[in-house]
Amino acid sequence: MDCKKLEEMLHKEIPITKAMEISVLEFTPSKVRVSAKLTPNVNKKLTAFGGSIYCVMLVCGWSMTYANIRETDVDAHVLLQKSSVQCLKPIEGDIIAECDLTDEKERAKFLKMYERHNKAKLHVDVFCREKGETLAKFDGFFGCVREA
Repeated sequence: MDCKKLEEMLHKEIPITKAMEISVLEFTPSKVRVSAKLTPNVNKKLTAFGGSIYCVMLVCGWSMTYANIRETDVDAHVLLQKSSVQCLKPIEGDIIAECDLTDEKERAKFLKMYERHNKAKLHVDVFCREKGETLAKFDGFFGCVREA
């Protein structure tokens, strides 16, 4: 699945992502980047609304989990189990969230757990950065469950 196909799926299955103008910039099992235009996500201070920042980061983390589980089970249910977000500085432009999963041992452990138990969870860190500065960070756990 490429970026365009994932974006189409998100817009169809999670309609708010279309209204927020969420775009998928990069989609691999090791890196996901998602963006949203500022205009539909702006607050009264003309910066990104905190709820929109959270949503874009959540979609990025969900997409990372999906990128990894789809190789094993394209029909797995991916759901958010637990998360927290810190908005550290205002985002004055488009919201760009990115997530890296470069630890192959962690990835292998996740997939092995899924194979054995038909469920597993993956920890993801998602960041919004500008010029090397972290503007927001998301810490979350996404669960995957085999469809019954």
